[in-house]
Amino acid sequence: MSRSLLLLLALLAVTGCSYRVQGEPLAAPLPPLAIATPRKTDGIDPCKLVTEKDLKPIGTLQFMPAPRGEVPNSCLFTLKENAFVLVAVPYRSFDESRNVQQKGREVQTAKHATWLSCGQQEKDMVCTATIAVTRTESLMVAIGMGGGVTETKAREALEPIGQEALKRMPAA
Repeated sequence: MSRSLLLLLALLAVTGCSYRVQGEPLAAPLPPLAIATPRKTDGIDPCKLVTEKDLKPIGTLQFMPAPRGEVPNSCLFTLKENAFVLVAVPYRSFDESRNVQQKGREVQTAKHATWLSCGQQEKDMVCTATIAVTRTESLMVAIGMGGGVTETKAREALEPIGQEALKRMPAA
């Protein structure tokens, strides 16, 4: 009898402490993303987010800004000085850019999380800034500069253009 009682107590102790969680596990919430002022992306003309005045420190327009078919919602600014600026909005999310451009790094553009990626592409130094405007969309501003331009110079030329383009987007 005492052996049965001991076995019953041991069984209750083991099974009494276990339980089963029902349902599917939830994904962890995404970490907060710095977005000082969420921006509207619908109906934005990317060709109107950058002006000739913004481009003046780099050069002068060679052609009128024009959409690029291979990058949806984009506008290409080609300069006489062997440089170009490409703007796209809406663009993929900040998180997608971080996953695709693994050699990039996080910086800030006017208190907005920005994924910055730079590298040599053929003869141009190209820097791309993916500026978060909502959790799922961004403003992309890229610059390509030829003639042996360094990454630092390309980054420094890109920063004020990105800031001005962001300012021109209406608040959400």
